[in-house]
Parts: sequence; structure tokens; C-alpha cells
Amino acid sequence: MVVAAIPIAMAFVRALLTVDGRFAGPDNFTRILSNPELAGSIRATLVYAVIVVPTEVLVGLGLATLVHRTVRRGWMRGLIYILASIPIVIPMIAVGVTFRLIYAADYGLLNVVLGGSGKGQILWLSDPILAMLAVASVDVWQWTPFVFLVLFAGFQTVHHEAVEAAEVDGAGPWARFRHIELPYLRPLLVLVVFFRLADVMWVFDHVYVLTGGGPGTTTQFLSLFMYKVAFRFDQMGPASALSAMVMVVMTVVYFAINRYLPKESAR
Repeated sequence: MVVAAIPIAMAFVRALLTVDGRFAGPDNFTRILSNPELAGSIRATLVYAVIVVPTEVLVGLGLATLVHRTVRRGWMRGLIYILASIPIVIPMIAVGVTFRLIYAADYGLLNVVLGGSGKGQILWLSDPILAMLAVASVDVWQWTPFVFLVLFAGFQTVHHEAVEAAEVDGAGPWARFRHIELPYLRPLLVLVVFFRLADVMWVFDHVYVLTGGGPGTTTQFLSLFMYKVAFRFDQMGPASALSAMVMVVMTVVYFAINRYLPKESAR
């Protein structure tokens, strides 16, 4: 807790200081909010979140439901756990480099395969729409297994007696999921959405490796924008001010969710 609190406190302090250490008041906040690139980075982050978070949650939930209902052998479930954990533990820089070898225009594996079928070369990382989809696909590949593991663990808390009683009463798979299993999973779904949103706000490594924020500023998310302001333009104060504002927003969201969870868990 202390280790995490120190850099957070330093960010808030740095947001109130000038380069030479004098008190800046709200100047750093005013400067970052008036930056013309801020709106574009917020928009790009929101587009990215809209793509990856629902995809990861829906696919992860679908996989968790499928495995829970079809895989009964313990060794097979254990094997699935291990395979699902592999993408999560791979360093994101390594993931970015690997996917760059896949999406590269001239030597990328994907273009080699498509070129062999006569579809020609596609500029995956140079086209604005394709670049956004490319970086989003990396996030989906790496973090959908996390959603799957969390929700599959939630399935294990469902009372088997309730499921068996519903089956006896003639409830189909969808009715069992909606009325019995979903109430158990709803708190976990809320937490998963929050965790993924928090990660999206700070996504950096694989995006920097794949596109560097380009083409143009298409994939310049908030994290890359802060990096650019802090280290390329040497404006640590405004970058810290933006970081502080993002942390405040996410803290408010967290406490709102924290108040909501007990009501859902008590059902």
C-alpha cells in the first residue's frame, strides 16, 4: 500500500509545481486542459475501450459458460486453466513485438498468408481504422483469458441444487443462465469491467511498439499522450496534472462500484 501510495502522492505534488520547483497552482491543469491534442487522445481512448472491453467481457463470458457446461474432467479443466494463463503472464512488450511481426506490411505473417492467397498487401498499422483494430486485437488476445478465468471461478459458486431444480422444472440453458447463474456472476462482471477500464486508461506498451500512437494521432491514447507531454516536450507538471485527474476519475468510479457491489452480492 505504501509503495503504491508514494508515486501517487508524488504525481499530485508534481502537478502543483513548476519545472524549477515553485508552486504553480492550477497552471499545470489549465495548460494540459487547453492542449489541442487532449480531446483527440480522450476520443481515441474511448473508442479503444468501446472495442476491447465489451469484446473481452462477452467472449470471456461465453467461453466460461461453454467450459463450465461441457468440460467435466478435472484434468482437462486444469489444462484449460494453464493455457488461459499463458497470454496473461507474457510481458506486454514481448506481445507487442510478436504482433508487430504479424501485422508488419512488408514482412508480416498476416500479409504473407494473405499475399499467398492473392489478396495483396494490407497496411495494417498505417491505416487509421486498421491500426485501431490491430492494437485492440492484441488487448483482446491477452486479456480475454483473464475475464474467462474470473467468470469461470464465479460459475463454481453457483449452487448446484438450484440448477438441478431448474432443470427438473423444465428450464432451458438460457433460462438457467439468466435467472440462476447471472445473479452470481453480476458482481464479478462489474469488477471485471472496472479492472479492464482501468487498464485501458493506462494501456501503453504494445501500442507504443506497434504504432507509437499513429498513424497521426489515431492510437495516441491518454497514456501515450501523457508520455509525449512529459518526456518529449519535457512538461512533467502538465503530464502529472492529467495523471492526477485520471486517478481521481477512476477513484470515484471505484467507490461508486464498491457501494453497488454489496447489494448485488446479497441477492
